[in-house]
Amino acid sequence: MKIRIIITILGSMLLIYPIYLWLTYIDETTSSGSAYGLEIGSSKQDVYKSLSRILGQLKRSDESVFIEIKVTDDTARDLATNPDFNVMVEPQFHEIGFSTFEKKDTWTFYINTSYFNSLKLKFCNDKLCEIYRHRKYFELP
Repeated sequence: MKIRIIITILGSMLLIYPIYLWLTYIDETTSSGSAYGLEIGSSKQDVYKSLSRILGQLKRSDESVFIEIKVTDDTARDLATNPDFNVMVEPQFHEIGFSTFEKKDTWTFYINTSYFNSLKLKFCNDKLCEIYRHRKYFELP
């Protein structure tokens, strides 16, 4: 009798887990209106000022948000990495950092350095034109 109960529980778990993965999967692009507290058409400056709040809502309290940067000759020593490597760093979004973000038309943020949990913001003519959110809790072979 105990074996039947254990098999039933394990079978139920095997059926429920894929449903959980499917329900928590996000892969959506927004190109009009708003999403995640961001408004399409907002300026880079306005988006940058709101990043701490917006990204704080996407992550859990025990998680961090990262960006990927390319190591240069100037930063290699501080990052203890050879030039031309990409590394993940946790930005603080202080005003001094805006000039670097302002030069780029695509900003990508990773929750806990995961490529499977990210937010990508695309700018057209210095205005937010696309919000892409991707999250999956599994990796397919």
